[in-house]
Amino acid sequence: MATLQPAILPQAEPTKPILTHPLTSLMRYERFQVGAHLLIAFVALSVGILMGPFQTFRRSPFMNAWALENLGTAMPMPIFSYYYQALTAHGVLNALVFTTFFIMGMSYFVVQRSLQRPMKSGLAVWASFWIMVVGMALAGGAIIGNQSNVLYTFYAPMLAHWAFYLGLALVIVGSWVGAFNVFWTYADWKRDNPGQKAPLATYAIVCNFVMWFSASLGVAIEVLTMLLPLSLGWVDTTDPQVARIFFWFFGHPLVYFWLIPAYVSWYTMLPKQLGVKLFSDSFARIAFLMIAILSIPIGVHHLFTDPGVSELAKLYHSALTFVVAVPSLLTAFNIAATIERAGRKRGATNILDWMWKQPYGDPVVAAQYMGMFLFIFGGISGLMNASYNMNVALHNTTWVTGHFHTTLGGAVFLTYISVTFWILPKITGRKLFMPRVALAHVYLWFFGMIIFAGSMGRAGIAGATRRTDLGGVGAYISEAVGYWMNWSAVAGVILLISSICLYVVLVGTALFSKREENDSIIPVDGVPSQTEYAPPVLENWRLWVTVVVISNLIMWGPVMLNAISLTQGFWVSGQPGAAR
Repeated sequence: MATLQPAILPQAEPTKPILTHPLTSLMRYERFQVGAHLLIAFVALSVGILMGPFQTFRRSPFMNAWALENLGTAMPMPIFSYYYQALTAHGVLNALVFTTFFIMGMSYFVVQRSLQRPMKSGLAVWASFWIMVVGMALAGGAIIGNQSNVLYTFYAPMLAHWAFYLGLALVIVGSWVGAFNVFWTYADWKRDNPGQKAPLATYAIVCNFVMWFSASLGVAIEVLTMLLPLSLGWVDTTDPQVARIFFWFFGHPLVYFWLIPAYVSWYTMLPKQLGVKLFSDSFARIAFLMIAILSIPIGVHHLFTDPGVSELAKLYHSALTFVVAVPSLLTAFNIAATIERAGRKRGATNILDWMWKQPYGDPVVAAQYMGMFLFIFGGISGLMNASYNMNVALHNTTWVTGHFHTTLGGAVFLTYISVTFWILPKITGRKLFMPRVALAHVYLWFFGMIIFAGSMGRAGIAGATRRTDLGGVGAYISEAVGYWMNWSAVAGVILLISSICLYVVLVGTALFSKREENDSIIPVDGVPSQTEYAPPVLENWRLWVTVVVISNLIMWGPVMLNAISLTQGFWVSGQPGAAR
C-alpha cells in the first residue's frame, strides 16, 4: 500500500505540506474516489450498451422476419418490453450517466496527480458522488417504471415522470459540486505557485468545467422551471420551443464535455505511453480554451428545422459552428505530429512509414488510435450537419445517428476504455485480465462502429427516419433503407461480441487476475513544460469567463427573445395539458 510522502513546495507555507503521489501506484483515497465513480459508470453502461445491438436487430427487416417466423412477434428488446423505453435507457445510461460518472472520476484523478495534491475537499468529492447516485436512481426508476420514454434529449412536448427530471437535475447539481471542488483545488495550487502555468491536464479539466457549468445552466432552467412543474401538475402548459432552446444551449456543448477528457488522454497520457513529448503544449492550451468559449454559442444548428428561430440566428450560429472545427484541426495536427515522433523513435525513416511503426498490439494505445480514426468521420459528418441545406435534408434521419456514434461511440468511448485499461489495474492492484481479449474488444468495436455508422448514415440519405420503431406494427421500410438496416444489424452482432469481451476483461481484472507488480509509471505528467512559452493570459479566468458570458448573451439572447412570450413567460396559453 502506498504511503503519504510529505513534501514542501518552495512557494508554500512551511505549515502546509503537500502530498507527493507515488509514480507507480495510487493512494488509498484515490482508489476509492476513482474506483467508486468507475464502478457506477460501468454498471450503468452494462445495461445501456446491451440495448444498442438489439435496437439494430429491431430495425432490421431480416431480423424481424426471422423473429416473426420463430417467435411469433417482432424482434423483442431485452430487459425492456417497449422499444422507446429501451431507447431511452440506452441514451440516458450511456450518454448521461456513464459519461458523467466517468468524467468526474477521471477529473479527480487527473487534477490530484498533475497538481500533486489531494482535492481541496474530500467531503465534497463524496457529496457530489452520492447526489449523482441518488439522481441516477430516481431517473432510472422512472425509466424502469415505463413512465419516462422521452429519450435522452428530454424536451417538451413529450413529458416524463417527475422523478426522471428530479433525478437528472440531481446528477447535474452533483457534477457542479465536483466542478467547484476542482476550481477550489486549482486556485489553491495557483496561490502556492505564483507565476507558474498549470499542468496541461489540469488546465484542460478546468476549461471543461468552466464550459460545463455555464452550459448546464440551460438544461437546469428547463428542468426546474418548465418540465418539473409540468410533470408535477403545478402548471397546465409550457412552451415547447423555449424548452428546446434551453436544451440545445446545453445539448451541443455536452458533446465537448464528453470529448475534452478524451483529449486529455491524447494530449497528456498518450505521449508518455509512447515515450515521446507532446509536439506543442501551447497549441493544446489554445485548443482547450477555444472549445470552452466556442462550444456553447453554436447550438442553434440543432434547431434549423424549428420555425420559432429566426433565419438570421440560424445563419450566424451555422457560421460559428464551422469555426469550432479549428480546435479539432489543431488537435489533429498536434497529435499526429506527436504520433509521428513516436514512429520515428521506433525506427521509421520514410515519409509515411511512421504510421505503421506504432504499438497497435497494446490495447491502451490501440483504443486511442481507433477512437481518433473514428473521430475523423465524426468531424466531417459534423461539418455537414452545420450546413443549413444539408441539415434540413438530414436532420431527422439516421444520418445523425451515424454521426453521433462516431463521436460518442468512437473517439469518446474508446478513449475512456483506454484510460480504464491502465487505471483499473492500479485501482484493483491486479494485472489487466486477458490483454488479447482487451485488444479484440478494441478492434471489434472499431470495425463494428465503422459498419454501423456507415450503414446508418447511408440509410439516412435514403430517407430512414431516426427515433422511430422501424420494427413496430405498420412501420414502412423501403427496400433501399432495409438493405442498410440489415447491415447495421451485422454491426450490432459485432458490437455485442465486443461488449462481451469488454466486460470479461473488466470483471476478470477486478476479481480474477493475478496480482500486479506496480512497476509501470502512471502516464500523467505533473510538470508543465518549461521550455515552451504559454502566455499568462491563457489562465486569466476572469477574462475568459467574461468572454463566455458575453458571447452566450450575444448568440443566444436574440434567439430566446424571439421565442419567449414576455407577457406570459414559459406558461403559454392553450388547452390544459397541451404540452403533455
